[in-house]
Amino acid sequence: MAFNLSLIVPDKEVKTIKTAVEAHSLLDRRVKISPATPNPSSEQSNDVVIISPPCRTYRLRGNDCEDKSTGLLREPLSRLCCHESTTTWFSVPTIFEVDDLDNVIGPGEATKARDTLLERIGIVNQSCIGASLGSCRRRNANEQNHLTSAVREWLDLLNSKGVAESDLPSFTWDKCRWTYTVYSPMLLLPPTFLSKQSLRDILAGPLGPELPELWRIICRKLKVTHIAINKPIPAKAPNASAASEGNPAEPNTLRSPIDLMPVYGAFGEANLPPTEENFQRAFWVSTVQNDIVQVWSPLYTMFSRGNIGEKTRLLKLLSPASTSGENPLLRESSGSSAVDLYAGIGYFAFSYVKAGLDKVLCWELNGWSIEGLKRGAKKNGWTTKVVLDDGPEHDTLSKTDESGSESANERFLIFNESNRNAAKRVHDLRSKMAPVRHVNCGYLPSSSNSWDVAVQVLDPLQGGWIHAHENVGPQDMEQRRNQVVEIFRDLVCQCPKADSEAHRFYVECQYVERVKTYAPGVIHVVFDIAILPNTSQ
Repeated sequence: MAFNLSLIVPDKEVKTIKTAVEAHSLLDRRVKISPATPNPSSEQSNDVVIISPPCRTYRLRGNDCEDKSTGLLREPLSRLCCHESTTTWFSVPTIFEVDDLDNVIGPGEATKARDTLLERIGIVNQSCIGASLGSCRRRNANEQNHLTSAVREWLDLLNSKGVAESDLPSFTWDKCRWTYTVYSPMLLLPPTFLSKQSLRDILAGPLGPELPELWRIICRKLKVTHIAINKPIPAKAPNASAASEGNPAEPNTLRSPIDLMPVYGAFGEANLPPTEENFQRAFWVSTVQNDIVQVWSPLYTMFSRGNIGEKTRLLKLLSPASTSGENPLLRESSGSSAVDLYAGIGYFAFSYVKAGLDKVLCWELNGWSIEGLKRGAKKNGWTTKVVLDDGPEHDTLSKTDESGSESANERFLIFNESNRNAAKRVHDLRSKMAPVRHVNCGYLPSSSNSWDVAVQVLDPLQGGWIHAHENVGPQDMEQRRNQVVEIFRDLVCQCPKADSEAHRFYVECQYVERVKTYAPGVIHVVFDIAILPNTSQ
């Protein structure tokens, strides 16, 4: 028996979750988003399965949940209540199917089903999110999303031409039912859709001439012009002279998507240097998250939809309009600057400006990513300026514009150089910009190589927060948190500009955000490290 999964979402998160589900073509449009009421309708099972959110404590009226570690409650929805009585919960229906209900509700399996869906839509452990199976309508077996419909049409076409079933390719419409992403105008298929070897085999076989028709049908149904098959970002990148001289592969420091498989459309030539001429000839795609446009060239720059949770969190933490006051990071953002030591295409840098910070200083080595940052900023109505490696430190910011008034200057000052230069750059610019209160260190598997620089670029008087990204095993979370705090305490003491005043600052980890699952047993987290004046001194 198969059931659809609905997400049980706090009212403040409904729009974010609905947008993410809809972007992945997983929203069940037959069912309205509705309050998760304490009075189930007659269509709901009397044995509703609720996967309670991991960051809240729930109680059954009259008795405690026996297993709070799994958060699995096999109880009617009418008996479920949250300690936060002011929270209103909504059910967001999806077409994500869960087979064999009895198996799904085994120990740990219910949470896994919810996390699988959240990871697919790029919001893993971001919110207080639960899930319901029993209140969902079952999916009609004849229903298909656009991708499966396209594959089905192609198979029917092959059948009409007399192609034997034994000659059909190994992938079927069942295998690709749910997972695809559209980054306009490109369709990105999952790595499991086709391997490079399978694609070669099909092209070399009798169905080779028929494959372009499949891509054309998919483009027509999904309204795209290009198709590629996604592949994991490799840790190593081939050395340019490796083949001829036997040199080993080098670390893929730029996190380039060198294994991406373009299968339809003109993507351009790979491995081109980042020049203006090549930028104009390249293929570019875009997406919108949190009303922020981001642009990149898929042959040269990676994009992780799963980071949307952290982007959303930054907007909430930094927004001057926020009044919740629940998190210590909630501070007035106006009149502050940020530094992003691994800016990329503006993954997180855009969130800082969107939240109201005056300026973001960005460091990025990949010229293709910088071009994406510039194009994305322009679409969002923000200005940029690029400073090349070995460029002059002076005059990058002017105190006044030609009219003599205080200059707004560029919202993004982008340095195409190693972030090891950031401390000197920021030191030379402090008198011309608002104090740096936030530093983003968004590099995986660890951003630790930049932490000493991050401490040095924070405002020397007011201090601020460093958002340090790391990959951590779930069982190592607390130990790593303590280690990170100690490392930053040492760095504050060693900081050249504060040798005699290190005691003026206290260092603590105010929050740990679990962004997404990076790999089995590995979680991408962000440690919010506060380095602030010690008022007791």
